[in-house]
Amino acid sequence: MSAHPLDQRRMRLPAAAIAQASLMLALLVLVHHRTFGGLWTTWSTNDNYSHGPLVPLTAAVMVFMRWGKFRALPIEPDARGLGLIALACVMQVVGVRADLFALQCWSLLPLLFGASLTFLGRARTHMLAFPIAYLAFMLTFPPIVMNQLSYGLKEIAMAIATRGAEWLGVTMQRSGMSLFLVSGELRVENPCSGLRSLLALLATATLFAYFQPGGLARRAIMMLGAIPIAIVGNAARLLLLIVAAHYRSVDWATGAFHDMTGYVMYAVALAGLLLLRSMLAPARTEDGPAVERFRRRAA
Repeated sequence: MSAHPLDQRRMRLPAAAIAQASLMLALLVLVHHRTFGGLWTTWSTNDNYSHGPLVPLTAAVMVFMRWGKFRALPIEPDARGLGLIALACVMQVVGVRADLFALQCWSLLPLLFGASLTFLGRARTHMLAFPIAYLAFMLTFPPIVMNQLSYGLKEIAMAIATRGAEWLGVTMQRSGMSLFLVSGELRVENPCSGLRSLLALLATATLFAYFQPGGLARRAIMMLGAIPIAIVGNAARLLLLIVAAHYRSVDWATGAFHDMTGYVMYAVALAGLLLLRSMLAPARTEDGPAVERFRRRAA
């Protein structure tokens, strides 16, 4: 059984639309080439955003996994997307004029949504919504926001870790973000705030939530569950460093042991996410999925 010729034309991209999309892509590269370059520099030099290059690759994989369904959807260009493109242009201009790099980065999201809606239509844009929104994890935040988050996370980690260390018999004196032990001073710097692992775990948890079976509530819990897991994991790592500095030395705790605990605690936090995902999975019934769907409709 073959598709109707009109349906086939609606699922194909006309030559004029291809030319317009190519022109839009060229303009995108021309206008945002400095933004892309700044993003790559940030990913390469700022540990908090070191996961950035993986985000667009992950989004591309999500689109590829649903490529068959995506191609089957009709192409119905919607001029309302031009409003989003205009908004993105304003954000880019203001970001460049005011030297707000974060605003330049975030202008990419309305630009991509607007371009998709304009050239592909509502149905295809709806399918691309999550992969496009997921690109937010590769973007940067204003430095003042990052500094405030970093400081708040350090305060929480220090409070939890110092109480645990005192319970374990560690003798120390705290002054701000410095701990004075018998073996020397242990200072908690910004890289030890746990912000890097928090952002990476949030991106991972959001990806898990996308594939999480069940309703919206389960997916929201899956995504937000990364926050306490990351905070507790970083506090546990800081506790290990304090105990190591007390019983060995500060130099030993801040050397190879410091780097090793970072990888170990991230692996433990990732395992915690997997455990949470398994706990949130809907229970399977012996009657099978068809009967289960019938019961849900009847209820």
